[in-house]
Amino acid sequence: MNQDILMRALSNQPKYDGKYFTGRKKQSKPKRQSQISDKQRRIDHLSSNRRHALLRLHTDLDKLFIANSKVTRHSSSKQTKHHARKGSNGNLGVEGIWSSVTYDRYKRSCRTFLKYCFENFENVKQVRDIKPRMVGQYINALIEKDRSAKTISAYVSAIQKMAESAVKVGIKGHSRLVNEKHRQMIPIARKAERRRGSVGGVGYSLREAQVIVKQCGKHYSIYEQALLELLLYSCPRISEVLKISFDQIDFENNCVVMNKKNQNKNNRPRLIPVPEATLHKLKMLEPYLASSQTNIWGHRMTEKHVRHLVKSCASYGGVKYSGVHDFRKAGLQWYTKRLRKWSKERLVNEIMRFVGVDPKLNPVIKKNGLLVQKYDPQSLLKRQKRWLINQYCSQLLGHSRNDATSPYRR
Repeated sequence: MNQDILMRALSNQPKYDGKYFTGRKKQSKPKRQSQISDKQRRIDHLSSNRRHALLRLHTDLDKLFIANSKVTRHSSSKQTKHHARKGSNGNLGVEGIWSSVTYDRYKRSCRTFLKYCFENFENVKQVRDIKPRMVGQYINALIEKDRSAKTISAYVSAIQKMAESAVKVGIKGHSRLVNEKHRQMIPIARKAERRRGSVGGVGYSLREAQVIVKQCGKHYSIYEQALLELLLYSCPRISEVLKISFDQIDFENNCVVMNKKNQNKNNRPRLIPVPEATLHKLKMLEPYLASSQTNIWGHRMTEKHVRHLVKSCASYGGVKYSGVHDFRKAGLQWYTKRLRKWSKERLVNEIMRFVGVDPKLNPVIKKNGLLVQKYDPQSLLKRQKRWLINQYCSQLLGHSRNDATSPYRR
């Protein structure tokens, strides 16, 4: 290991000569609200008056969502979406918005829809001016763009929540804004057709991802290379990997136990395996961090830094940049090839290790009138090997459903 290169990587101003990634750490300055340009909003083609009219329409939308928001600070007596369920309808049909993540997603989707209505229909100045025919034409526009059934369904659900919020503030006509005809227009979401991206086929092949990692080791230090190896061979999300610290790494069992609050999607604790070569690099990095609780990469890198790092390494390797999340697709290819050589007993043991991280990953369920744990070695051994491989991959990606791996295989 070249110690000078590593010390440079961990310094405040590495100043790499990469096309996109310089490694420069942001200096501590008073935080100020970032300003979004008209080009970023994709409204730079509008006149000044039209831009202001569209922004007023977005402000009208914000007021609706605020009136229907149930998002509050955490407390022991806090009401949740679970308490608001309607009969045996599960979580469907619950009024209000109960999650900050859902709130932001609905708002982004509805802003896109309102922009479409503003540009394609006359006299759309307020949310109350939106009509059912506009919803139908918007769905057709999404279908023409080859958006997936899941994406179209998510947009319709967001518009439905906007209509619910509008009714709550007195716009009674919006109770029928999204109707059954609109629901019938949504393509059927077949498991075999699920995919990531608008047209499918996006992402890195395993070879392309390995080229990116190799170029990282060639042009940068093991600090950056260990990060990309973890993204490829352990399949965490970009926000998750930045919160990993040394006190979460189990060097004896070759894994990382990601159990910090708000580290994982839906706060679902998770174990991810780590190859020995990557663990060796992490052991060399450990003495250079003052505390075992310090985020290894997150203390000096942001998601933007990681994206620029991957983009630079892709450029060096002659690979078309696709994104950081698509490392998970390549990682799944790498694991699937190896899992086919494993015995059923080894697969079962690894799945039980995944779900043993936290009690809520292996809950007690009612089966044939008896209360049993969802996963146990005896019942898993009765499963087909193909099912066990899919279950292993789903747990690796941070899901519990076997079909969660389908979009990464397309």
